[in-house]
Amino acid sequence: MSTWEGRVEDFDLLTGLARFGGDLNAEGALWLGFVRSTVARAAIVTIDRSAAAALDGVVGVFTADDLELITQPSVEGITPTEISRPPLAQGSVAYVGEAVAVVVAVSEAIATDACEMVEVDYEPLHPLTDLASATDEEAPLLHPRHGSNIVLTVPPGNPASVRPALDQADATVTVSQHYPRVACSPIEGIAGLVAPNEDRVVIHVNSQMPALTHDELTSILALPDDQVSVVVPPIGGGFGGKCWGENGLFAVAARLCQGLNRPLRLVQTRTENLLSMQARDQDQSITLAADQNGTVTALEAEVNADVGGYAGMGAFEPLQTQRLLPGPYRIDQVAVTASAVMTNTVPTGPYRGPGRAEAIGLLERAMDNLARALDLDPAELRRRNLLRPEDFPRQTPGELTMDEADHLGALEQALAKIGYPKLREEQAARRVSGDHRLLGIGLSCWADFTGRHEPCQPASARVTGDGRIEIDAGIAPIGQGMQTVVAHLAANALGLDPALIVAAAPDTGRFRSALGSFGSRSASLAGSSAVEVANRLREVLKERAAELLEAAVSDIELRSDATLGVRGSPSTGIPLGDLAGTEAAAAFDQGQPTFPGGTHVAVVEVDSETGAVDLLRHVAVTDCGRLLNEVMASGQVQGGAVQGIAVALFEEMRYDADANPLTVTLADYLVPAASDVPEVETHFIETPTDRNPLGAKGVAESGAIAAPPAVQNAIVDALSHLGVTHIDMPCTPGRIWHAIRVSDQGDPTTR
Repeated sequence: MSTWEGRVEDFDLLTGLARFGGDLNAEGALWLGFVRSTVARAAIVTIDRSAAAALDGVVGVFTADDLELITQPSVEGITPTEISRPPLAQGSVAYVGEAVAVVVAVSEAIATDACEMVEVDYEPLHPLTDLASATDEEAPLLHPRHGSNIVLTVPPGNPASVRPALDQADATVTVSQHYPRVACSPIEGIAGLVAPNEDRVVIHVNSQMPALTHDELTSILALPDDQVSVVVPPIGGGFGGKCWGENGLFAVAARLCQGLNRPLRLVQTRTENLLSMQARDQDQSITLAADQNGTVTALEAEVNADVGGYAGMGAFEPLQTQRLLPGPYRIDQVAVTASAVMTNTVPTGPYRGPGRAEAIGLLERAMDNLARALDLDPAELRRRNLLRPEDFPRQTPGELTMDEADHLGALEQALAKIGYPKLREEQAARRVSGDHRLLGIGLSCWADFTGRHEPCQPASARVTGDGRIEIDAGIAPIGQGMQTVVAHLAANALGLDPALIVAAAPDTGRFRSALGSFGSRSASLAGSSAVEVANRLREVLKERAAELLEAAVSDIELRSDATLGVRGSPSTGIPLGDLAGTEAAAAFDQGQPTFPGGTHVAVVEVDSETGAVDLLRHVAVTDCGRLLNEVMASGQVQGGAVQGIAVALFEEMRYDADANPLTVTLADYLVPAASDVPEVETHFIETPTDRNPLGAKGVAESGAIAAPPAVQNAIVDALSHLGVTHIDMPCTPGRIWHAIRVSDQGDPTTR
C-alpha cells in the first residue's frame, strides 16, 4: 500500500480552471435545444416548426428527415437497429422525453423558447407501462420488425440438478422484490461543444467511453474514421451514465456543424438528464435452500429487467446479474433465468455496478430470511457459507473464473469494527423495554467482477518539447483521480519525478484506442498499461540515446534527473527534451476480470410510530487486491456507498399508468444531502491478484453494490420481531409504516 501526495488534478478542479463540458465555448457558437415527446407511445403525424423558425434568433429547426442520420445498433452484433435508440425520433416515439426535433439558436433562452413553439401532432398508441403489460400475450409490439418485446433471454443453466436439491432441503426461503429504477444523477449532464475544423469535425463531449463514442458517431454520420475526433474534457461525474445517455445527440450536432460551419453547444438541463439517464429496474425472485447445519445447498432465481423503449446497454444487465450469482458463497447448485423486456419508459443503461448490484441485492436479502428460517444469526449463516482460500480459483455460473479474495476476513473485520455483539445486546434490550426507536443491524457480503477483459487496454507515450512525458492510457477523467494514478505509476516505472509525467486527456484524433473509464477497470487495466508503455518508452529512449552517444543500448540508463547517459559516465547526458517526439505504444490484456469482495454493515434506528429511518453507522471492509492509494480508494468506496444508501432509502424513478414520468426534477426525485448519511467508515484487506502486474482489483463500484442490501436488511432486521420479513427499496417511511401496520393484522410481508 502506498499514499501519494499531491494529486495532479486538484489545482485545476479546486480553482475553477478545469473546463467541463458545459463551460466549453467558441466564438460564434450556437445553442442546441431539443423538442421532446410529451407522450409515451405514439406515431408522429406532423411537426409544425413554422412559428419556432420565425422567432428572432433561431437559425433553424430540424428533424430526423433533414439530417440523414443512420441509426446504429446499441451494441454491435447483438441489439439490432430496429430496437436501438435513434439520434432523433423517426416516425414514432417510444417514451416521454424522446428527442423529436432540434432547434439551433443564438442563445440558450431563445432555443428553449423555440422548442416550446414547435407543434407536434401525435397519434397516441396504447403504452406498455411495465413488464407484465409488455409480456402479455395480447401486448402490442413496440417495434414490430423485431417481432417481440423481449430483447434477451438467459437460460437457467442447470435446473435439473437444482430442483432435487431444493426438494431435499431442510429449509427453503423464497424472496421476491423489485429493484427500483433510478437516475444516474451526475452533477453534470451530457454536455460539450462541436467545432468545425479544416479536415474533420472535432467533438468535445463528456463521454466515459471516447473510443465507443467515436465509433458510434462516425457510423451515424457515415463519415470516415479520420474525419471525426472525440475529445474528452474533465467530467462532472459519470457513474456509467456517460457511457451511453444521449451521446447520439452529438451526431445531430456534428451534422449541423457540417452544414452551418459554426460551433455548436449542447448542454442538458437537469430534467433532460433525469429523462434520459436511467438504470436498474428488475423484478426479482430467488429461492435458497439449506441443510440443518446452515449450509446453503441450492439457489434458483429469476430476474426480469425493464429496459425501456429501446434496447441499449441496459439490456445486458440481467446477464450480469446471472453471472454474479451466487456471489461470494460456496453454492454449487445454481440456476438463474433472466430476461430483458422493452416498455414505454426511458431506455436504461449502466449505473455503478450494473446488474451486479441487482445480484447482490437479491442474494443478500434472501440470506437474511434464510438465517431467520434456520434460527441462525445472519452473520453466522454467512460465516458458514463464504468462500475460503481453498475454494479458488472458482468457476461462476456465467463461465468466469474468480480469483482469491478474503471474504471471511472481511466479514470478521466488519463485525469487529461495528461492535456486533454489543449491538445485538442493545437491540434486545430496546425490544424488551418497548422503545419505539427500534435498532436494526444489516449485513451485506459481496463479490464483484471488475476490469473487463474485452477489449484489452492500449496506451501511448511520447516525450514533449519541454522534457516531460505524456501518457495516454485512454482514461476518461470522471473524478476518480486516475491522472494521479497514471502519473505516479509511470513515474515509478521510469524512476522519474511524477511532476514530469502528464496524463493526457483522451482524444481519438490523436490516440484512437481511448477506451475510457467504466467497469472499475481504471486502476487495474489502465494503470497496468501505463506501466507497460512507460517500460516500452524507456527502451525506445535508450535506443535513441545509444545512437547519439555511440554506445551500446545495454550501457544506457535513464536517470532520475531526466537525462539519458552512459552508465558509469555521469558527465555524459542527454536531456529528455532533446528527444522530443519519441513515442511508444503498448497494451495490456488482463485475460480475466478480477473479483474483489468484502462486507458492509449498516446500523439503523427505525421509529415504529412514523416509519422514519436514521442511519447511525455504516462500515465497509473491502478486499480490492493491492491497495494503490488508500485515500482515493476510500473516497471511491464512500461515494459508491452513499449512492447505494440512496437507493435503499430515497431514490426511485416512478411512472403513472400512462407511462408518464412522475420524478422529473430534484424536487420529486430525492438524492441524499450530506446530512442524510453518516460518514462511511472504510477499511481494507489486501489479497493481491496475479492477473495484472499491479495486483490491483477494481473498487469504484463496490459501495453502490453492497450498501443497498445492508441498509435494507438493517431496516427489516429492526422490524423482524414484529413479523415483517421484507420491504422493497426504497424503504420510505410510508412503506415502513405500512409494513408495521400490515404485520399487526397478520400479514408479515409487504411490498
